[in-house]
Amino acid sequence: MKRLVSILLFTLPLCLWAKDDDMAENAVPLVDQATETSAGTATEVENPAGAAELTEAEKLIQQELAEIEAENLETAEADSLAEDGEEGAEGEAGAESEEADAELAADMAAADSAANDSAVKSLFLDMTASAMPSESRRISGPYGIRTYRMHRGVDLGLCQGENRTIVAAFAGKVVKIRNQGRRRGYGKYVILDHGNGLTTLYAHLASWKVKVGDTLQAGDTIGVGGNTGRSFGAHLHFEMRYNGLYIDPSTVFDFENGKFRWEQTEIDPVALQANEDFYQKELSKHRYYKVRRGDCLGKIARKYGISIRRLKQLNGLKGNMIRPGQVLRCS
Repeated sequence: MKRLVSILLFTLPLCLWAKDDDMAENAVPLVDQATETSAGTATEVENPAGAAELTEAEKLIQQELAEIEAENLETAEADSLAEDGEEGAEGEAGAESEEADAELAADMAAADSAANDSAVKSLFLDMTASAMPSESRRISGPYGIRTYRMHRGVDLGLCQGENRTIVAAFAGKVVKIRNQGRRRGYGKYVILDHGNGLTTLYAHLASWKVKVGDTLQAGDTIGVGGNTGRSFGAHLHFEMRYNGLYIDPSTVFDFENGKFRWEQTEIDPVALQANEDFYQKELSKHRYYKVRRGDCLGKIARKYGISIRRLKQLNGLKGNMIRPGQVLRCS
């Protein structure tokens, strides 16, 4: 554009000194100097029969216009490709997330089945024979409802420079080792079977020091805590299950003080199921929607029978921009 302005300033004095008949004979309308082909590129229009040859200054102007048009087309195409790439990446990330969750669910179900196929009954744990899975005393993510889904374990933050060794909470056997990837699911995780239907899971590990089939005692090293999988900082995700029912680890361990809550803990399946029913009831009170390509706030608001203003309040939105893959709370 700067080059075009310079050329116009240079040619303007020449035009003022030209005769009227010369201008009428040589001037070519700029609007007709370029057109778009089917491929979208700018091409020059041939001079009509009998038209005078273009001056050098006019040729330079024509060339500048063609170059500017080509640059605009390239920019528009690049922006379009970038938007498509972002939406595609979000869609792929969502699909990978669901696949990772399905893999984990299958692994946990297999571990539960291997642990105990007998009738469900209360389990009494001798906590004096247990160990804290990490030296960390900071809970970065408690058990319970997180946004639109359940967080099935306790996250223990691992600060830079502190001991990140992860150990077995109870004596048991390594039944599963998996790496779901650097940014998928739980990343690197290990599942232990402690017998009598009890299993524990240790996720987001940087590395593991065990292999499937190893028998461990409480306090034996499993691996090193890290930031693998869907994680936004180094931490240990620690889960407990009894015959397929999730246990809030904070009801068993006092993580902040680095000790167990009682010397003997009763794991009551009836109480676990009641707790699960409570969380499911709470989740059912809220509806969520994953934004798809082409969606807008008005369309989503109509779908759930609420106003756009309320939809924005529920999700802390200041503007009207939403993106594919974004999860919105709708009630």
